[in-house]
Amino acid sequence: MTNPSQSEFLWFLHLSRDGEFIGTKEKPPRKPTLAYLQSLISTAGEAGFEALLTATNYHSEHENYTAAVAALARSAPTDPALLIAVRPGMFHPAMYAKMLATLQNLFPGRVRVNIVTGSSPAENAMYGDREDHGKRYERTREFMQILRQLWTAPPPQSFSSDLYAFENAVLDPAPVQPIPLYFGGASPVAQGIAADLADVYLMWGEREDMLAERLAQMRALEAQTGRPLRYGLRTHVIVRETEAEAREAAERLISRVDPDVRAAFVASHAHVDGVGQKRQIDMMKGLDADLMVEPGLWAGVGMARSGVGVAIVGDPQQVAAKIRRYEDMGFSSFIFSGYPHLEEARRFGELVMPLLKGGTREERAIHTDRVAPVA
Repeated sequence: MTNPSQSEFLWFLHLSRDGEFIGTKEKPPRKPTLAYLQSLISTAGEAGFEALLTATNYHSEHENYTAAVAALARSAPTDPALLIAVRPGMFHPAMYAKMLATLQNLFPGRVRVNIVTGSSPAENAMYGDREDHGKRYERTREFMQILRQLWTAPPPQSFSSDLYAFENAVLDPAPVQPIPLYFGGASPVAQGIAADLADVYLMWGEREDMLAERLAQMRALEAQTGRPLRYGLRTHVIVRETEAEAREAAERLISRVDPDVRAAFVASHAHVDGVGQKRQIDMMKGLDADLMVEPGLWAGVGMARSGVGVAIVGDPQQVAAKIRRYEDMGFSSFIFSGYPHLEEARRFGELVMPLLKGGTREERAIHTDRVAPVA
């Protein structure tokens, strides 16, 4: 599924309880049953999204690979693909290469993988991963190298390093279609890995000047490696028929943040060593009461959620215009989410997707003045 600008649009497969509020002591009301996950996948497909990200979060109710297998088996062959996140510290790459190849062969064209190094040693340690930042990225590089080796080189294959070793591994048949590697990280070492091994380099939403700086860094690395990259952006989105309604919905989302929950969340920042997560935290400092980072970009989600903390907020034309600005910067892969995820996917599909996928570039460009330029 493509649109006139050749961008791809992905949604989020939420594997925890879902609801209209974040940061509350009470659990959100909607359980992530298999039926709900399947409904979210099909709704996202109807809305025009071509894949959904299944994040690897230790606080989620479901382990994401198991949930992805179950969801793929339950959904229709024409439903969107799944972008399955994996932390290299949780699997041996030779085995994981086989697992993903099996999925791609059982569900052709519906499997992608997002490599997640992890930004919190405390969270990683919950399941036995105690490596520091540098060692995690060394491991990530080899993990990605091994996936590519086993998917593309004829068997048997062997590998030996201080981190991984295997002999005469057989992966046959190879994936019926290539499995794209998505990868993000703001540190220099992460950028180097992306330039060498990723298909799509992901960034979390930030101010446009911050994104432009990182894009320039990555393009310089592209020139050195000679291999092209696609660039992806991960943000939340809140769209309503009017800007006032969108702002009201944004405020409502965080209107029940519990002070104790907020205090515990802020305290957890002390354990973060990931550069990208630190950038999200620092970006929220000193904002006005409306939490607007720049025109069209709101940082309220970061009040109670780790990872990306910003959302594109506005009416359909404003949201589409903001996305077009990102496209003009060089982004061509977008991963969106919103609360509750099913309703927000449907709303985005009804209000924004026609503006992104319909008409000529010139016809769509008439809305770009709805978001003010960033100085």
